[in-house]
Amino acid sequence: MKITLIVGSPRKNKSCNFLIDQTIEGIKSVREFEINKIQISDYKLTPCNACDQCLKPPNDCPLSENDDMKRLEDLILGSSGIIIAAPNYFGSINSQIKVLIDRSRPWKMKNYLLKNVIFAPMASTGLRNGGEGVISDLINFALIQGMIVIGNAEGSPVIEGNIPITSLQKYNMKEFLGKGEFDELAGKIAKDLGKRVAELILKFKK
Repeated sequence: MKITLIVGSPRKNKSCNFLIDQTIEGIKSVREFEINKIQISDYKLTPCNACDQCLKPPNDCPLSENDDMKRLEDLILGSSGIIIAAPNYFGSINSQIKVLIDRSRPWKMKNYLLKNVIFAPMASTGLRNGGEGVISDLINFALIQGMIVIGNAEGSPVIEGNIPITSLQKYNMKEFLGKGEFDELAGKIAKDLGKRVAELILKFKK
């Protein structure tokens, strides 16, 4: 059973990577899975040009002949769970993840290749209340692909949220995280979300 986790930021070892690493810890606390961690910045993806070739059999994208989409497809398809952490760029997902979503259209056209895969969204943002648009974009992607969207339901229902959104802004609103600091609460939620993803995959496989 494979769980694919995508670091959606073009910047490595930052907040999105922190969330993904915390999620992996949560997954590993349940049992050993095949962990497939992808850094989106390692792949060259060409933006969709609306040629609509993916609507016609064999429903392939001609752009995949000259970029890394086929490599990503081989890594992502066949996953039991998919988790994406994307940064907030001006109220929405960043361009790298948007291109991945746009170029994933053939997977839907080939009779929902991601159908019933468990999906969990995560986001990083500068200001405390800024990641909602990212989460909305990721949920829409999952629903369109026929995936099962879940949030965190572990830990304290009062203190923890359902979706990990890490912020650079500290809770007193006048300070920001320094170099090497991370949002501990978001990390806790991400870890608990990873645990839930793993447990649900095992439950659905029975």
